[in-house]
Amino acid sequence: MIMLEFVIRILAAGLVGLIIGMFSTNARSARMFGFVAAGAALITVTSTEFYKVIAGPWFSDPGRLSAQIVSALGFIGTGLIWISENNQVRGLSVSASLWLTAIVGMLVGAGLKQASTAAVLIVILIYWGTGTIIKGKKLNKGG
Repeated sequence: MIMLEFVIRILAAGLVGLIIGMFSTNARSARMFGFVAAGAALITVTSTEFYKVIAGPWFSDPGRLSAQIVSALGFIGTGLIWISENNQVRGLSVSASLWLTAIVGMLVGAGLKQASTAAVLIVILIYWGTGTIIKGKKLNKGG
C-alpha cells in the first residue's frame, strides 16, 4: 500500500470526525471529533501495517493496538460526563458521540469503505431524526 492511501484514509477520517462533531456539538468543539477520528485512523493503519512490515516469528495481533482506542475513549468520555447543579447528567451524548466517532475513524483507517459510509449515514440519520423529534416537541409545547 502506498503512503498516499494512508494519508487519504487519515484525512478522510478527520473530515468525517469534523462532520460528526458539527452535528454533535458546535464548530469550535468539532475539532476534537476530527482529531479523535484521525487519530483512531492513524492507530488503525499503524497497527495493521506495522505487523506486515516486521513479520516476526512470534504470534502478533494487529488488533491489540486498535483495541486501545476504545479503552482510551472510555477514559476520555468519562471526563466529559458530569452531574449538573440541579442533579442532571450532562455530557453523555457528547461522550457517546466521541466514542462512536473513534470507531468510525477505525473503520476508515482499516479501509472498510462500505462500512464507513454506512456508519456515517447512520450517525447523520440519528442526529437528523432526534433533532426533528426534539424540534417537534418544542413546537407542541409552544416554546
